[in-house]
Amino acid sequence: MQLHLGQLAQSGQLHHALLFTGPNGVGKQLVAQHLAKQLLCLQPFPDAACGYCKSCLLVNAGHHPDLMQLASDSSIGVDAVRELSQFMQGTPQQGGARVVLLPQAHKMTEAAANALLKTLEEPGSDSFLLLQTAYEQQLLPTILSRCQRWLIAPVNDQAAQLWLAEQSDQPVPPYLLAYCAGAPLRALELLASGQSEHIDQVLQLLPRFIAGEYPLADMVKTLEAQTETTAILFWFVRQLWPTVDENRNCQQLFQRLAQWCRDEQQILGQNRTLALTALLLDVQRLLR
Repeated sequence: MQLHLGQLAQSGQLHHALLFTGPNGVGKQLVAQHLAKQLLCLQPFPDAACGYCKSCLLVNAGHHPDLMQLASDSSIGVDAVRELSQFMQGTPQQGGARVVLLPQAHKMTEAAANALLKTLEEPGSDSFLLLQTAYEQQLLPTILSRCQRWLIAPVNDQAAQLWLAEQSDQPVPPYLLAYCAGAPLRALELLASGQSEHIDQVLQLLPRFIAGEYPLADMVKTLEAQTETTAILFWFVRQLWPTVDENRNCQQLFQRLAQWCRDEQQILGQNRTLALTALLLDVQRLLR
């Protein structure tokens, strides 16, 4: 993919707006950053930046005047997009291209997305917008139709497991890669942060809770301490699906979890302890 993108860039055929999609942790941001550096490089190779020209050194130092990255910790508002648009209309200071990195593009507000449309329709000369998201379905159809989509798919499990073993100095739980939907970077992040150990603990406690061998209050407290609560519960239910009696209607579990996700996102000030207690009671009732 990097070679193909590089060849398109060098031939002047690269689309001005690229949307990199795929599950979290498959490397969308790395691909976008690699391409951005190559676009800004003064002496690029077919598949990479040279790494030593003035432009590459500026990128490495985080001070390149023709590279902009929008913060995406929270929602991306219309003011940020207007700044992006103004940047893309400017003249490159280093004589190459102007590049904007837009991670978590789905976090744009509707007003921000509408403001971006004009830039997508009338991009500046030698300007490139590299969007990334794992949730392209949340983007406006008008945004999707004006971007060239590049899917970053997970690598095969064997290669990913080998890579994880090489990158981590601790044992890799056998379920972790599947839990991360085959995304090795996501798995490595969980390993490095120690979060994988907590996930493993919760996955061991949930069957005991379902059987009535672990107290509800303790299970709630354990899950409340997790940032992966929803992902853990979905994973747990998916693993049980083949063993659950059809008469118990396992589909209800996914519907209940989907409702939990919506409430988490939409209900401000929700009493999370009570909501999680109610959810766990429903899960226990449907699985016992």
